[in-house]
This record gives sequence, structure tokens and C-alpha cells, in this order.
Amino acid sequence: MNHRRVLLAAALAAFSISMTMVIAFFAASTLKAQSTPELEDLLEDATETHRFSFIKYELTHLPNRWLTNIAGWVDDPDLDEEAVLQRWFERSDENDRKAAELLLERRLSQAVSELDLDSPLPLFSRVRIVWPPIDVDLNDRLHVLAVSARDEVRMVRSVLLTSEVQRDDYERIESMVEADPRWSAWVGGVGGVALYPAAVVSSRDYLSTLQIMAHEWTHHHLGFYPLGLAYGRGSDMRTINETVADIVGDQLGEFAAALPGYEGDSQAELDSEWQAIRARTDPILRQLRLDVDALLEDGKIEDAEREMEAVRQELIELGRPFRRINQAFLAFRGGYGASPSSASQWGDRLLELREATDSLAEFLDAVRWIGTAEEANTLLP
Repeated sequence: MNHRRVLLAAALAAFSISMTMVIAFFAASTLKAQSTPELEDLLEDATETHRFSFIKYELTHLPNRWLTNIAGWVDDPDLDEEAVLQRWFERSDENDRKAAELLLERRLSQAVSELDLDSPLPLFSRVRIVWPPIDVDLNDRLHVLAVSARDEVRMVRSVLLTSEVQRDDYERIESMVEADPRWSAWVGGVGGVALYPAAVVSSRDYLSTLQIMAHEWTHHHLGFYPLGLAYGRGSDMRTINETVADIVGDQLGEFAAALPGYEGDSQAELDSEWQAIRARTDPILRQLRLDVDALLEDGKIEDAEREMEAVRQELIELGRPFRRINQAFLAFRGGYGASPSSASQWGDRLLELREATDSLAEFLDAVRWIGTAEEANTLLP
């Protein structure tokens, strides 16, 4: 079986399972089980004109993307990687969008293979493929509405919103949900969403674009293993999934960016400044989460909300502005275990496991079989 035939078979297989995978993934992560009919009515009213349609996205993106990809694999277009990517990241020229997507997919696929994160093809074990095939849609930023209980930092519901949501809509949506004093709401932009093709914001630099792509591909990959299938089974499994995707995505994306070819603009000075800000402010966010949890446990909701606003003002002065910090903000960000806003045990433990493994492939192979928090406890340091 030649190389192109393998790619074609992989494309067709991915096409056949992708709709099922996307529907299962997002059905598991909607958190409706923790919601109430009253909250669902509030969410329906608040997001009616801005709610993202998964079905519309798949119907409009998936067929065209796979027809384009299959045609590309058969014709093997000769693209000037450096010229195309330079134009895309400097000017975001719409004429370069599809070529840039294809080149970035190729580069990330190469990194997956070189790091031994690819998979043997069934019945042809000597042939290894990137599974699922990497597919990305570079487009405008999507948004998310996160809802937490007000008396506890706990994600109750999340709703994906379209890219048309404007800053003026944020407060309107939040206030409509918070008309019921039981809930805290927060709306913000997201860099990527594990749809298929993955929706990735087009306004990022070269390195972070590859890292977001790698994060979303990790979710796609985990969807075929117990860890990904357990995403919606409580906050522990969501946090473990997101933290694994962060760890793999950051390292895989960085490796892909360093491959020979297009190098992107140097971000060293900007990165150094941002790291200095992070070093000053991450401990503050971490302590805020601990303080808020303690206040809410004592039933001091108003005190916790005053503390969050005071810290938000402090962070602005330190160069890290947030539009709003509340229970929903902390609950959403806390789902990423390596985030300073997280009070979870899983972030540090997963990072320790990664440090203890010899390769990213060994780490991913170990964690993708986790199906419950109890299994994670057994595996992790």
C-alpha cells in the first residue's frame, strides 16, 4: 500500500467517525446533568442569538475540508512554506488561509510522527499514521459562557458562543444569567475548540497557533481512549483531560515550531516580559483561588466577591488585566490543572509524571488509559 493510499484511507476513515466523535465529545462536556430547568431557560434567553451550532459547523466545514485534503494529498501541491506562512502571520491575507492551514497541519503532523505519537495502521502495523488526521480551521475567535454556582467555585454549565459576540454582549449575557442569584456567569474568548476540524483563532502568533492546534488534536486523539471518553464524568476528569492536552499541546507545538523551514518572528523579548508578569501574578491568582474557596466554604459570598474584585484591580496595576473575576471565571480557568486559578491536585501530579517519563509518547501512552479519578490516583505520583 503506497503512501498516498494510506493517507486516503485515513481520510475516509476519519470522515466516517468524525461526526460521531464530535457529537459524543460535546454531549459529554455540556454539564447539563448539573443544570436546572430554570437555568436552562435563562441560558436559552441569554444566548438565543449567539449560540454556536455544532451541526451547522460540521455540515459546512467537514465535507469541504476532507475533499480539499484528499485532493491535496493526491495532487501533492508544491507550496512555498516560508512565503505562505510569512504572509499569513504578518497580514492574515484571506487568500492564504487554506494554504496556511494545510502547511500548519503538515508541520504538526510531522512533529507528531517524529515524537512517536502516531499510531500503527490496523492490519498494516508497520505503517504508522497520525490519528486522527490533523484538521484545523483558522477563523475568528469563538466565545464561551461559563456558569458556576455562586456559593461554590463549581462549573455547572458551559455554552459555546459564536465569533459574532462583541464585548458589549458580554455583560448583557452575564446579567441575564445572574438575574437568578444562585448563579455566577462569565463570558470570554477561547483560543481553540476541539471541533473537527478544530476551530483555532487566526489572530495568534506562529508558536501559539501550533500549540493551540496541538492541544485540540490531543483532545481528538484522546477521544479514542478511556481518558477522552471520560471527559464529561465530573470535574476531576475534565481537569485531567485539559491538563494533559495543555502538557502535550505546549510541548508538541513547540517541537513543531522548531522544525526546519519557516521560523516565524522572534518573540523572545515579548515572551520574556510576559513571563516576568506571569511570575509576579500567578501566585496572586493561586492565593485568590484558595482564599475564595475558604470564604465560600464559610458562607461569606459577598466577602469573596469583594476579594475577587480587589485582586482584579491589583492585577491590572501589575500588567495583567482581566475584565471580570468571579466564581464562574475561576471555575472555567480552574478546569486547566496547570493554571494558577486551579485548586486541583491533578495539575502538579500530571506535571510530575511528565518529568518522570522519558518521552512525550511515553507520557501520553500512560495517561490516555485513565478512565476514572481512582485510576488516576493509582497512576500519578
